[in-house]
Amino acid sequence: MKVKSTIYKGIEYVQINALPKEQMDSLMKTINRELLIKILIDDKLVGNCLQFKDYESWFDLVYASEKPAATKAVKEKEKALEAEPVSL
Repeated sequence: MKVKSTIYKGIEYVQINALPKEQMDSLMKTINRELLIKILIDDKLVGNCLQFKDYESWFDLVYASEKPAATKAVKEKEKALEAEPVSL
C-alpha cells in the first residue's frame, strides 16, 4: 500500500525510514541514490527523503510488480502442500 506524502514548503516527499520495512528494504535495493534528497525543516536537515513523484513511480513500476510474483509463489507453495499426502 502506498504511503501518504508529506508536504513542506511545496515539496511533496516521503521519508524512507517512515516506509513499511518491506518497502524500505526493496526501495533501498532498487532506487537510484541520486534521487534521495535532504530537506531543511526548522533549521534541521532531514535526510533520506524521496520526492513523492519518484516514490510513486518506484512503487508502481518496481514494488507493485514484485508483489504479484511473490503472492503467486506463496499460493503455489500452499497448493503443493495441500496436495501432499499426510501420514499419521
